[in-house]
Amino acid sequence: MGFFKNKNTHNMSERQKLASRYNGARHNILLVIAFTLINCILCAVGSSSYFLFSAAIPYYSVMFGLYWTGRMPNEFYDVDFQPDPDSYLYMCLAIAVVSIAFYLLCWFLSKKHGYGWLVATLLLFVADTFAMFYYSGFTADMIMDFVFHVWVLVSLARGVIAAVNLKKLPEEEPYIAQEGQSYSYIPQAEMPAVQDAEIVVTEDVVEETNK
Repeated sequence: MGFFKNKNTHNMSERQKLASRYNGARHNILLVIAFTLINCILCAVGSSSYFLFSAAIPYYSVMFGLYWTGRMPNEFYDVDFQPDPDSYLYMCLAIAVVSIAFYLLCWFLSKKHGYGWLVATLLLFVADTFAMFYYSGFTADMIMDFVFHVWVLVSLARGVIAAVNLKKLPEEEPYIAQEGQSYSYIPQAEMPAVQDAEIVVTEDVVEETNK
């Protein structure tokens, strides 16, 4: 971390813009995790409610597990339907849990261990989008889901590109505040995949900070 010149939100540095874009992609992963978990729970308890901003594979896994084991409403089945063993449900629930856990792992590790984990999230969500197309097809009632998936894919791709460009930037020169000037503090967490800037602290900075 270091001390840099104060910049307003309308005149952000290139480093700040890229870091903001990267962190925005990570925040979207959290939203996907939260709404996917909510939708899976709602499906498991028999609710017909469904929220956007959800991954398809975990949700479909829960739904198929319930269907194959005869736990869906009667109107979903033919009269000669024979339910599968409960082991099918447990397997589908395990797939859902592992999928959500992997998203959470990618979100956590992408903060300190580079953008490779964001790339992994992007690839997983690409697979999720194909799975949604495969099982649901392109129908009118799925338009919002498709729009959401495309939006998340674009957000993740922009985050990866931002992280790559951050690594290409030269290290930012440390700035020592002079008397009467202000400085802003940029946390390390907001500059992913970038080496820490050198800290230069002098007596003038200490005196200005203590005022």
